[in-house]
Formats: sequence, C-alpha cells, structure tokens
Amino acid sequence: MGNPPNAPWPHQPGQGPPPYGPPPMPPGGPAPGMPGGFAPQPGPPPPGRGGGGGLVLALVGGGLVLVLIVVGVVVLALQGGGDDDGGGGGEVQLRVGKIAGGAEAAPQADGSLVMSRPGVTAPVVDIYEDFACPPCGAFDQKHDPMLKQMVVEGRAKVVFHPMLIFSESRQPAHDNSLRAAAALRCVGDGAHWLSYQDALYEHQPENENATGYTTDELLSLAEPLGLTGGGFTSCVKSQRYAASVKTVSRGYISSGISGTPSVRVNGRTLNPSDIESPEALRRAVEAAS
Repeated sequence: MGNPPNAPWPHQPGQGPPPYGPPPMPPGGPAPGMPGGFAPQPGPPPPGRGGGGGLVLALVGGGLVLVLIVVGVVVLALQGGGDDDGGGGGEVQLRVGKIAGGAEAAPQADGSLVMSRPGVTAPVVDIYEDFACPPCGAFDQKHDPMLKQMVVEGRAKVVFHPMLIFSESRQPAHDNSLRAAAALRCVGDGAHWLSYQDALYEHQPENENATGYTTDELLSLAEPLGLTGGGFTSCVKSQRYAASVKTVSRGYISSGISGTPSVRVNGRTLNPSDIESPEALRRAVEAAS
C-alpha cells in the first residue's frame, strides 16, 4: 500500500517531526514570507535519474519538442515563449503554451499551471507537489505521462501546484524546494513551464538531506530549453518569487494540504489506493466525470 497523499511520506512513529509535514505557524499567525537571495553555488547539475515514463526532450528542426512516452506517442510542441521569460526586472509575463492535439498549458499568477483542452472544465485534478520531496518525484515519473494523455484526450483538466511543504528547520530540503519553486515561477510560457518542471524532477536531489537545485544548476537545467535570457537569469538568481512561494504554500496548507504529493479530484482528496498506479488514478478521475 502506498502512503496517504496528504500524510507524511515516508515517516514512521518515533522518528521525530514528519519530513513532509507543513511548516509550523509562528505565534500570532503566519509571518510574511521573506525574499530569497540564495548565492550561486558552483558545480554542474547532477546526472538525471533513469527509469521509465516521463518526458523526453528532443530538438526537432531547431524547435523544442516534448515527446510523451505512453501507449501511443503524444507530441507536445513548444511554441513561442522566446528565451527571456524572466521579464527583465518586473513581473514575468504569463503566456498560454500550445500542446499538440489541441490542449493548452496556462501558467497562473499564483505559480500553478492549468493544463486542459479549451472548453474542458471537469473533472479537475489538482496535484500538490514539492520538488525536494522524493515521493513527489516518484509520483511524477509514474503518473505524469498518463495525466498529460488524459488532458490531450479532453478527459480531464489538470492543475499543478508547486509548493513548499518543508519547514525552515528542515534543511537543506527547505531551501532546495524554495529555490526550485521560485525558479519555475520565472518561466512565463506554459509549454516551457512544463518542460522545466520535468527537468527539475529529472535532476531532483537524491533525498531531503542532499543539497541540490543550486542557482547554477537551475540555470543549467533551463539552458537546453532556450531559457537563457537576461530576464530569466536575473529572476532565478534573485529568487524574485521566493516570498510569493511561501505565501501561496501557507494558503495550500490552510486549505488542508498537510503533505506532498497530494491529489484532489473535484476537491476531494484521493485515498492511497487511488494513486498506487496510473490505472488506479485514471479510474478515480474517470469516476468523477
């Protein structure tokens, strides 16, 4: 049996605070999030993890194409976006990314991303994820191809919610997670957002005790995707959206998200048996249609 999607994972009684539980609230309520400002650290990104599923990046005719490995190949074409998603010193300009097959990927102002075909509004699959949480990486590898396929087929609307679930005392996982989630906010085009999310999971730290997602790594992972402009680089280096990531994450926790990965379908948190396999998750989504 898997662990409940809204419970610490993997945590056993008597081992101290849950590694994936919500950050404790200070007296008098949550304190305002503080800006980031993480110094670049040298070193190339760690080698990507092997395994099945996921997205494979390829260069086709000078344009990036995401090849989705499922039964029957679905191609997600990156269109537009340019290489300067950071928007200079101001807010990142959000743009809908087109996905082959008629679906779209639309980044939202709160850092989430809505992936759906135009006109498809239900069922809604909300996925709450933390990039420094190893089970979130395993969930992504297992379920991401199937979820993207359901979107392309018009059978679901999927919303990704990157968040910070680690408390500040949980180092280096807290800072790893914050740097990664804030960097993703620097990507304005929806198709590039999806490809960068995949790259983050592919190069996830081995565990919550390993330092990863350094500034240099975050920029290196973005470079093959064409995210090399000065605006994007400045946004990542300054961790422009770190405070917003903290604020949004506190909101998710207040709504009942107590661990990652968590999955809700039409607002209902799924049971462990619903996310044990892509087939089980598909059945849970289709049952809510």
